[in-house]
Amino acid sequence: ALVNGAWTPPQHFAKALAKGLGDVHCRVAKAKLQPEGSAFDEEEATDWLRSAAQQGNAEAQYTLGRCYDQGKGVDRDVYTAVQWYEAAARQAHPQAICTLGYCYAKGDGVAKDEKSALKLFMRASQMLLPEAQYNLAVCYAKGRGTQRDPERAVEMYRKAAQNGHSAAKCNLAMCYEKGDGTAPDPQQAVAWFEEAFKADRSEIARYHLARCHFLGIGTKKDPQRAASLMGKAVWELGAQFKA
Repeated sequence: ALVNGAWTPPQHFAKALAKGLGDVHCRVAKAKLQPEGSAFDEEEATDWLRSAAQQGNAEAQYTLGRCYDQGKGVDRDVYTAVQWYEAAARQAHPQAICTLGYCYAKGDGVAKDEKSALKLFMRASQMLLPEAQYNLAVCYAKGRGTQRDPERAVEMYRKAAQNGHSAAKCNLAMCYEKGDGTAPDPQQAVAWFEEAFKADRSEIARYHLARCHFLGIGTKKDPQRAASLMGKAVWELGAQFKA
């Protein structure tokens, strides 16, 4: 289109161009944030991120928020971090929504508000984000921002666990072992501890799996299997449980 005798791109073209530039700048920034990469430069990365974020790139807004949150390439500033999380969350960025919920849960950069945290975790969990499903489960398990609801906690732990979340697998196993929010099922507990250990090499899962084999919870007693999991530290189980 001609404006005062000069050509200007149509609005939709200009938006597409800005989006394309934002995507490129974000990719450049992420490359510079990789410690093992030859281009590693956190300060320069935040400059590229800021450029992309100002052009409306949601991933850049979220990542820039993380940089401010962690003090990478910039002085740590949780308040600025929250502003960028909010910008990305307005564009339905799942990780930004979940992280913003965590900020409200802890009171980092905002006034502590567990009900707002719960709503944000619910929103992100509906986007099938495992971390949000896990955080929502914790809210129900602990009664944070809502009444304690062990059954709903188990439901959300299971969803997060099925989506690969390691801590959710361990917490679901504990629910089955204790009968918290579900019928006691020691075999299921052992199965989830095993899954968490095999898939994620979780140290928490290693300990509980060894404990189950050492004491015969959900499986036959097998001190050798416990020892293979914990090495010499298996004797700590003996001292702790006197078994």
